[in-house]
Amino acid sequence: MSLDVLRGFDMFWIIGGAGMVVALVEMLGFPKSWVDGLALQMTHVKWDGFHFFDLIFPLFIFISGVAVPYSVLEKKAKGVPVRKLQFRIIKRALILILIGLSFSLFKFQWDAIRLYQVLWLIGTSYLIGASINLHVTSWKYRVFVFFGVLLIYNLVLFYLPYPGKGDFITPENNLAAWLDRNLIKTNLAVGVYDAEGTIRMFTAGMLSLLGGMVGQRTKSYVQPTLRCSIELLIAGLICLFLGWLWSFVLPIIKGLWTPSYVLWSAGWSLLLLALFYTVIDVWNLKWLGWFFVPIGMNAITVYTAQWYLPLHESRDFFFRGFANLFDDQAIQKFILSAGLVSLQWLGLYLLYRKKIFLKI
Repeated sequence: MSLDVLRGFDMFWIIGGAGMVVALVEMLGFPKSWVDGLALQMTHVKWDGFHFFDLIFPLFIFISGVAVPYSVLEKKAKGVPVRKLQFRIIKRALILILIGLSFSLFKFQWDAIRLYQVLWLIGTSYLIGASINLHVTSWKYRVFVFFGVLLIYNLVLFYLPYPGKGDFITPENNLAAWLDRNLIKTNLAVGVYDAEGTIRMFTAGMLSLLGGMVGQRTKSYVQPTLRCSIELLIAGLICLFLGWLWSFVLPIIKGLWTPSYVLWSAGWSLLLLALFYTVIDVWNLKWLGWFFVPIGMNAITVYTAQWYLPLHESRDFFFRGFANLFDDQAIQKFILSAGLVSLQWLGLYLLYRKKIFLKI
C-alpha cells in the first residue's frame, strides 16, 4: 500500500497541491521569507541545482520501476513467456507516448506538436528499465549496467563531437540540446532544448532500473519489516552521497538528466519510500495514507485530466464566488487552490470506490 500512497503523494503536488500548501502557509501568517522560500521550492531550477519540485518527475519514474517486480517479474515467475511480457512492456510504453503526443496533436498545428514531453520520458524510461529487469536476472550485472550507462552518458556529453560544439556545457550548447533540435523536429519546451528529449531516456531509464531492483528487494520479504526500511534508508543515503560527489564532475542538471541528478533524485526517492514503507506497511498506520491512495491508484487518469478537462473553469464555477467574499488575497488563493484539489480528489475517490482504474 505504501507504493500507492507514495505515488499519490507525488501526484498531489502536480494537481494543485503545491499552490495550496504555499497559499496555506501564507494565509496562516508565516514570515514572508518562509512563504517565498517555500514558493521557490515549488518551482523548477532554471538550469543547475535542485528544488523540491525537481523531484516530482524522477520520483514517479522511480515508483514505476518499483512496481515492475509486482506487475511484470511476478508473471515471469508464474511461467508467462518472456517474449509476451516484453511485448506488454513495449505496448505500455507506446500507449504512454501516444497519450502524451495527443496533448498537442489535436491542435492540428505542426509547429505546436510536442513529442518530447513527460509521458514520452516516462514511457521510454519504463521501456528501458523494465526490459533490463526482465532479461537480466543478476543483480551484479544490473548494477554494472546502471553505473555503466551513467558513466558513458557523462563521457558522451563531454567528448562526443557535434556541429558547433563549445568548450563548456550550456543550456543551448550541449549534445542533448543539439539532438533535441535536430534529431526529430518538434516543438521544444524551452526553445533551444527540451528536458524530456532524446538521449535523456537512457539515464532516466537507469532510475527505472534502480526502482525495479528496489521493488524486487522489498518484495523478497514475506512481511513488511523494519530491516527493509533500514536497507532503503542506507541505499538512499549512499545515492545522495554519490550524487553529491558526481556533481563536482557534472552538476545536478534536470534539463540534461545528468548522472548526478539521477543519483540525487534516487537518493531522495529511496528516503521517501523508506518513510512511507515504514509508516504505512511496517507500522500498519494505513489510515495516514487514505487521502493519497485514490490519487495514486489513478495517477495516469489524474495527469491526463490536466490536459483533457476544463478543471480551472470548474474550479472557478464552484469556488470563485466564495473566494471573492474575502478581501485577503491569501485566503482567496487558498480557497481556489484547495477547491481545485478537492474537485479532482472527489472525482478520483468516486472512481476508487467504484474500483475503476485506468491501467495501461
